[in-house]
Amino acid sequence: MAKVRPGRVVVDYEDDLVVFTVGMRVNKFWKFGKWVPVFASMPKMLRELHADPDLGLLDSRTMVGGRVIMVVQYWRSEEHLERYAHSQVHAHRGFWKWFNRNVKSNGEVGLWHELYKVRAGEYDTSYINMPPYGLARATKERDATRTDPDDHDHETGAVH
Repeated sequence: MAKVRPGRVVVDYEDDLVVFTVGMRVNKFWKFGKWVPVFASMPKMLRELHADPDLGLLDSRTMVGGRVIMVVQYWRSEEHLERYAHSQVHAHRGFWKWFNRNVKSNGEVGLWHELYKVRAGEYDTSYINMPPYGLARATKERDATRTDPDDHDHETGAVH
């Protein structure tokens, strides 16, 4: 378990990146043979991606809530993501073929993804008393300084 870092940090990263959210929704819980393979496919792909940094995944976080499982991923670029998704040798391609043969449009399992291109410096971050998390865990973090424009109390105007 990562250690909590007291105080406030912000992201220190100079390059463009991509935020990719992907997930599934169990629409028919009793159809185990449809949603369990979908559920099981993501950890396999994430292990593959984390094992080879050259594939372009910077980091990921999986969240579960009710019928929905979502993974937030940080990628070096859209090109890295596309190369992985269409690769003939990586896990995604085999999963996608299975999904299209076995689930596709039958309504039993929902899938989605969203991709956001983020230009360098066009984001705002703040982590207070947190272990490395989100974009800060995916890239680099630095201590927030008094000169950071958002390092003040909006109610009192006091600088922290």
